[in-house]
Amino acid sequence: MPEDDESDSHADSIHRALLEGYLDEHDYSIFRALNENGRISDTELAEQVGLSRTAVRRRRENLLDRGAVDVHAVIVLQELDLAYADVLVKLDSSATAEERDELIGALIDEELIYSLDSCLGTYDLFVRLWHETLHDVKDYTWELFEDASIIEEYELVPMVHTWKAWDKELDHPTEDR
Repeated sequence: MPEDDESDSHADSIHRALLEGYLDEHDYSIFRALNENGRISDTELAEQVGLSRTAVRRRRENLLDRGAVDVHAVIVLQELDLAYADVLVKLDSSATAEERDELIGALIDEELIYSLDSCLGTYDLFVRLWHETLHDVKDYTWELFEDASIIEEYELVPMVHTWKAWDKELDHPTEDR
């Protein structure tokens, strides 16, 4: 078995084990096929997973309706030479729940923030954002946080390359890099 097939098989077995109590074998196969091609037709999907077109359509709709999977079009920022960064945000420990919720709501509404997570540890929020250039990313981040009095500190981490995202390899290191 070629090395790529082995690592795909290993990743698949890890995914299957973790999702075992949440997705049955057919739903897992539908997830994998949709992850490869979110625009796959019900007919093609049925052929891949060994179910009827009606059964596949019903299962796909069920997965989508219950929020277990979601199909998105994603801009691959590095392929367009756009700048992106992660921002680690530490909130003031005396901030009220209402103040935190207000900040999070404002960040959710920002069009150039594509991911926003609460986290444990030194930082409270993990923000992923993008802009045209790294200079624009820096200015945008300053503008976002300049009036947010509940932010104690933040760390801006510009990204220079993405190797894997959304469970897909975007690039592979080569010997000439």
